[in-house]
Amino acid sequence: MTPVTIVQPKRRMFLQSAALLGAGLAVGFVLPGAAGAAAGPSAPAAGMLAPNAFVRVFPDDTIRLVVHKHDSGTGTRTALGLVLAEELEVTLEQVEIITPEHPFFKDYMHPQWHVFSTGGSTSVMLEYDTLRKAGASARTMLVQAAAARWQVPVDECHARDGKVIHAATGRQFGYGALATEAARLAPPKEPRLKDKKDFRLIGKLHRKLDAQAKVTGKQTYGIDVKLPGMLVAVILRSPVVGGRVRRFDARKALAVPGVRQVLKVPAAPAGMLGGHQEGVAVLADTYWAAKLGRDALQVQWRNGSFARFDSRDVPALQRAHLARKDGPLVRTIGKGDAARALKSSGRVLRAEYTMPYKVPNPLEPECVVVEIVDGTITYWGGLQVPSNAQFAAAAMAGIGQDKVVLRELVGGGSFGARESRHWLLEATWLAKASGRPVKLMYSREDEVRGLYYHAATYTKVSGALDAEGGLSALKLRAVSPASPEEWEPGYTDRKDRMDYSTTEAICRWDFAYQPDHLDVGWVRHETGMPTGWYRAVSFIPNVFAIESFMDELAHAAGRDPLAFRTGYMKGRPRHVAVLEQAARRAGWDKPRAPGRALGIATNQAYNSYIAIVAELEKVDDVVKVRRITCVADCGLAVHPGSVEEQLYGGLMWGLGHALHDRLDIENGRVVQSNFHDYPVMRMADMPEIDITIVEGDTDKPSGVGELSNPGVAPAIANALFALTGRRQRSTPFDFSAGGDA
Repeated sequence: MTPVTIVQPKRRMFLQSAALLGAGLAVGFVLPGAAGAAAGPSAPAAGMLAPNAFVRVFPDDTIRLVVHKHDSGTGTRTALGLVLAEELEVTLEQVEIITPEHPFFKDYMHPQWHVFSTGGSTSVMLEYDTLRKAGASARTMLVQAAAARWQVPVDECHARDGKVIHAATGRQFGYGALATEAARLAPPKEPRLKDKKDFRLIGKLHRKLDAQAKVTGKQTYGIDVKLPGMLVAVILRSPVVGGRVRRFDARKALAVPGVRQVLKVPAAPAGMLGGHQEGVAVLADTYWAAKLGRDALQVQWRNGSFARFDSRDVPALQRAHLARKDGPLVRTIGKGDAARALKSSGRVLRAEYTMPYKVPNPLEPECVVVEIVDGTITYWGGLQVPSNAQFAAAAMAGIGQDKVVLRELVGGGSFGARESRHWLLEATWLAKASGRPVKLMYSREDEVRGLYYHAATYTKVSGALDAEGGLSALKLRAVSPASPEEWEPGYTDRKDRMDYSTTEAICRWDFAYQPDHLDVGWVRHETGMPTGWYRAVSFIPNVFAIESFMDELAHAAGRDPLAFRTGYMKGRPRHVAVLEQAARRAGWDKPRAPGRALGIATNQAYNSYIAIVAELEKVDDVVKVRRITCVADCGLAVHPGSVEEQLYGGLMWGLGHALHDRLDIENGRVVQSNFHDYPVMRMADMPEIDITIVEGDTDKPSGVGELSNPGVAPAIANALFALTGRRQRSTPFDFSAGGDA
C-alpha cells in the first residue's frame, strides 16, 4: 500500500466544421470553402458546434472532446480530457474522448518542438490554459444561445452537467438542443474561465478513463490489430551494430507453412533522418510462422566498422575526449571565476561518475500496422510522435500528409522508445514493397538489440571548500553525445551549440545550487553508436553526478547533507520545502536502528521540484532498499491519480538504474537479449513507497511524467555511503563490493 498525501501550502481560429469520426481515428479533412467539398465520413456535420480544435457538440447530445496527445499508459487522455470537461461543465461519463480528425493541423503541434508529438513531461503543463479556454469558449456560446432563445440576460443562465439552466425559472436545455444555434455565434476571444474554487474535476479525480478496459483485457493495442490480407513481419538484423547483408538464403524460411515473402530491408539512404538498420524481413500469416521463418533464414553479414566496438571502453574514450584542449565545450552556467577559486583553495574534491547504455524496454515492444490503398497510407499503433509517421510516409512511400490516416491507439508503455523513427520507416517500406497490409512486430529480443539506447555518459566534477567548510566553487563537465543527433543531424549546429536534451539539470533554469563561483558545461562526444530517447533523458546522469557530489562535499565539510544543500538554494523556497518535508517524513533527524541509513537527493525538472530519501538496511552483509520517501511539487495536480502513478513508476525506474540497468556491447554485439539477462524491477522487489504531492502553485500544473526517476540512484548511493563508508560512482551499484573508496 502506497500512502499518498496532497497538501496545499498557504499563501482561432479553427475549422468551423469537423469530421464525424469515432474515437481513435484521425484523418485529413477539407477546409471550408475548398474545392471539392468532402463527402462521406469527412463531411461536416449539420448543426454541430465546433468552436475550436478541441470541442464537438452534436444535436443528438453527443459530445466529443479532442485530446491531441498520445497516451502510453500515463493517463494523458484522462488529464487533458477532464480539463476540457471541467470548463465545458460536463462529466467524463457524458463525453467521448477522441484523437484529432486532422492530426497535422497547427493547433495540435507541440508549441516548443513544432511537430505533432507527445513527450518531455510537457503535455498537461503546456496545454492546460489552451484546453481550459477551448472548453470555456464552447460553454459560453451554448449559454449565449440558450439566453437568446429564452430572451433573458446571459448572466441569468449557467451551465451544468451538459445543460444550460435559467436560474430564475428552472428552465433548461441540453447542449444538443442548442448546438445549431450556438454554431452560428462567433467564439469569444477571451472566454471567462471558472474560478478554481468551483472545480469539480480538476484536482479531484483519481480514476483513469481506460482503467476498466485494461484490467478486463478489452483495451486494444497495436499488437491486437488484424486486417484482411494482412501479413505479420519480423526482421532479422545484423548481430553487429551497423552490419550489412552480404547474402542470404530464404529457401528454408519460405518452406515454413504460412510464410509468404522474404525481403531484404535496405539501410536508410545516406542523410536520412532517423535511419534504420539493414536486415532481412520474413512476412507470414501469423507471428509464429514469421518467427519460425526468421529462425530458418541463412544470412551472411558484413560486420562493418563497429566490429571492434566495446562499451567498456567508452568511459576511457570520454575521459580522453574531455582532456583534449580543443574539445567542443558548451558552457551552460558561468558565475565568478571557478578556475581561480579551485586553484587557490586549500581543499579541493574531485570525482568522476559514469553510467552505461540503457534500454527503454516498454512492456509492449514496438508494433505498428501499415496499409497503403489507392495512394492513402494508414497507420495503426501507439504513435507517440505522429509527425514521424508523416515523415516515414513521405520518405518510404512518397505519400504526402494529406493522404496520411492515423488510427492512434494507446501504447503499452514508451519511455522514449516510441519517439524513434526506425520502426515506422521499416514498416512503411515493407507495406510498400509487399503490396499488402503489414504488421511489423518486435520481439523482446528485437527490442533489447534494436539500438537507439540511452547514451553512456561520463561526468567529472570538482569542488572547493573554504576554511569554514563552505562551498566556494564548483566545476562540472558532462560528456555525452547529442541526444537527438540520430534523428535530427545538425540539431546542435546553431550559434550556442546547445543541446537542451543533453544539458538537463545542468542548465541555468534547472541547476539548484549557487556557490560564489560556478562553471558548468557539456562536452559533446560522438562514438557513432546510435542512441535515442529515454525516460528523463539527461536528467538521469546529470542528477546522479550533482547529487552524489553534493553529498561528498557535505561529508568532507562535516555538514549535514540536507542543511548543506539548502544553504546554497537561495531564492528557491518551493525547492527547499520539498527537501525539508521529505526529510521530516523519512525521519531524517530521528535515531535509526543499527544497520539502517538514509540518503537524500533532489532536483528540479519541468518546472517541478522533487526530493527523495532512500532508507537502506544491512543484515548479515546483505544490503536492501527498505523505503523510498518522495515529496513532489508539480504545481496544480490536475489528475492526482495519474500524478501518483507517474511518481511511483519513476521511482521504480530509478531503482532499476541503481540495481540493474546496464546494456553491454562487446565486439560490436549487444550482449543482453531479454529480461533474464537484462533484469527490470518487479513488484516483489519494490520497497515501501511513501509519496506526498505538494501543490506549490494551484494556478498552473507543471511536468511530472519523468520527475521522480533521476533522484533515486543518487539517494541510494548516498545512503550506501552512510551505511558502508564507501562511495558508488557508477551504476548499477555493486552492493557486495561496497563501491569506490
